[in-house]
Amino acid sequence: MNLKKLILIGVVVALTATSFAQRGGFGRMMGGGGGSPAMLLQRTDVQADLSLSDEQKTKLQDIQSSARDAGREAFQNANGDFDAMRKAMEPIMKKASDDAMAVLTADQQKRLKEINVQLNGVSALVNNKELQDQIGLSDDQKTKIADLSTKQQAANRSIGEKIRNQEITFQDAGPEFQKNAQALKDEITKVLTDDQKAKLKTAEGTKKFVPADDQGGGLRLLRSVGLL
Repeated sequence: MNLKKLILIGVVVALTATSFAQRGGFGRMMGGGGGSPAMLLQRTDVQADLSLSDEQKTKLQDIQSSARDAGREAFQNANGDFDAMRKAMEPIMKKASDDAMAVLTADQQKRLKEINVQLNGVSALVNNKELQDQIGLSDDQKTKIADLSTKQQAANRSIGEKIRNQEITFQDAGPEFQKNAQALKDEITKVLTDDQKAKLKTAEGTKKFVPADDQGGGLRLLRSVGLL
């Protein structure tokens, strides 16, 4: 696989699967958040916190394998088309998330959602209808957050195009992705009332999640969806 194709894969996956971005150094660089917390289940520290059984881990591996096969097919069918691949990945990741959540017990699901909020803060609200409803967002607030997320995605796409065209390196783009992520968090915070901020804090739960070292970064991310 040539360098340009590898860069394209990384950028598409990162911009499509913001929920993947809660993992490791790659995730911090891309500055994602929101969506389903299920993708956190690929982290060994999250698995340990949830006390997953061997049977559950096996089922999750099978789900990842299916996503890997589907992701590989999506990449081949896209023929290098950035937007086509991004759109093709969305239902694949949604199915993987839904299937993964179904593997967990009710208590494990609850704890996973708490970890998601702890790791992402206000960014956990992006594309997460359940959490939005839990803290009582109005329709107007939901629209504003969606618009803010769209703007961030557009800004990240611009950076991604520079990476794909090899105008900048993936590493050099890191601070720009982080800047966009922080800007999104700052703007979402302005949308929330004090009461909603307090409810979001409560959604973190009382047990603090302590992340382990980097959980695999970009390479594991790409492998998880079958693009490496």
